[in-house]
Amino acid sequence: MKRALSVVVFVVVATAAFGSEATHRYVVAMRPALAGARSIQTVDLSGRDVQELNNLDAFVADLTDTEVARVKKDPGVRYVESADIKYHAIDDDGTTATAKAVTESHPTDAQVTPYGITMVHAADVWPVTRGDGINVVVVDTGIDFTHPELKAIYQGGFNAVTTGTDPKDDFGHGTHVSGTIAAADNSIGVVGVAPNVKLWAVKVLDSDGSGTNSQIASGLNFVLSKKTELGGNWIVNMSLGGPSSSAILSDACSRLSTAGVLIFAAAGNKSPDNTTSTPDPVAFPAAFTTVTAVAAVDSKQAIADFSNQGPQVAISAPGVSVFSTFPVGEGTNSFVSSSGTSLDAFGLVGAALGNPSAQYVYCGLGAAAGDFPASVRGKIALIQRGTVTFNQKTKNALTAGATGVVIYNCSIAATPTTCTNDSFGNWTLIGKDADGNDLPADLNFAWPVTVGISFTDGDALRKATTNASITAANLADDYATESGTSMACPHAVGVAALVWSAAPTATAGEVKLAMTTTAHDLGAAGQDPAFGFGLIDALAAAKSIAPSKFGSPVTPPATTVPGRKIIKRGR
Repeated sequence: MKRALSVVVFVVVATAAFGSEATHRYVVAMRPALAGARSIQTVDLSGRDVQELNNLDAFVADLTDTEVARVKKDPGVRYVESADIKYHAIDDDGTTATAKAVTESHPTDAQVTPYGITMVHAADVWPVTRGDGINVVVVDTGIDFTHPELKAIYQGGFNAVTTGTDPKDDFGHGTHVSGTIAAADNSIGVVGVAPNVKLWAVKVLDSDGSGTNSQIASGLNFVLSKKTELGGNWIVNMSLGGPSSSAILSDACSRLSTAGVLIFAAAGNKSPDNTTSTPDPVAFPAAFTTVTAVAAVDSKQAIADFSNQGPQVAISAPGVSVFSTFPVGEGTNSFVSSSGTSLDAFGLVGAALGNPSAQYVYCGLGAAAGDFPASVRGKIALIQRGTVTFNQKTKNALTAGATGVVIYNCSIAATPTTCTNDSFGNWTLIGKDADGNDLPADLNFAWPVTVGISFTDGDALRKATTNASITAANLADDYATESGTSMACPHAVGVAALVWSAAPTATAGEVKLAMTTTAHDLGAAGQDPAFGFGLIDALAAAKSIAPSKFGSPVTPPATTVPGRKIIKRGR
């Protein structure tokens, strides 16, 4: 049936106010076509930037307050709302994420299976299916579709930020999400939950990780058009959120759901500390009834301290320290190698890229010139955390002539208040001004390669009988580690793809039901505000919906997976 919306029909009355009154961006949602002619009293939009959302019976345009009041009275209009309601890829402290590269130690000549892949029993389904035939759309900051882990399954996409067809990721978040869903099972990097899906990219968040309700609605409008055009089974991943609802987003999700699209969204990362304070409620769009809200757990299946909570939470998935893909060359792989042994490390924010090799010299706390022996010149300075900033330690090492710096953590056992696991890894060389802004002098400073390692590894180097040569590496990489319900959501999407590909004639509702009824209950009995129905299990859900493909039903083993020694950073 022909869509009712045609902007030309609704632009019959001119307004003198436009020339003198400021305009703002609005979404105007229209009622479906009625029989017979209608009298429309709206505004003249000729010459203005008007974006049609045909599948949603809506359009976006610049309007003055006077025009908005007139449009709201039009009998053909369902509602008018601001087109600038903000949503973000959010950090685990509730602010917009800004880190462009997050470090991770990993082998350069082997594939890593992140703990989350094992925790959700994805590999147990792979002998039957790896997500074959399922269309998965990552609605996010875009995807680096040139990434070697993703390019073979990339199908195309849409850019709602610049209104084009190139959804190339310029922030990193969408690429990270995509790797958790579907990174290739090859000999490098990582592997995703469902490596054989058809991957689509819809860019609705900009290079700062932020977007609007109208941009997200435009992206979902594209998804609905592709679903209508191509048919098949479709899943949407929205690892984004905000505290405000939106009528056009609610409409978009409802229409996708009615069309049989399964939608997942991150529950939100704004809860400051779920153990000592009241968690924040589930963010939008995850709070919509047509969307499956996903909470985050860590490698020990405890609820993540940042994960928002509420009655809308349906399921939980791994979301703390998740290792995945990142735009090519924008991540960093950091390690310290000594006597054939590689130690996990992380590059400090601002540190140079490189891999200097030299003998190391212990320089205590690196707080003053007297901490640095003359022998450190031309060598790598090994410094313990404490007393002064990482910035000052490193500048002191440079003054003493060191060619690289390795800083090791202080002892958590000895000083638990100062040396916490949460503070390990979030180290920076960049100072802040009184307003919390990065200091330009530090941003432009010629920092050396500076990496951090654990107390155990650093203390072992300090106690070694000989100061052997070491390599301190901080190398450009295509992978990164991040934390957030943004990272939990793609685990759920990947599991849904496995389940649906095992039973391709099932409905979206049946796939969701299989996931919720087979989830491992982690909190209060039944659905609870923190974990929902519990931790998702791909094998159990796939068996429940397609038992003939898996033989006799077998209860999967308890999920206990050792956590990788990695760095916590959030999105």
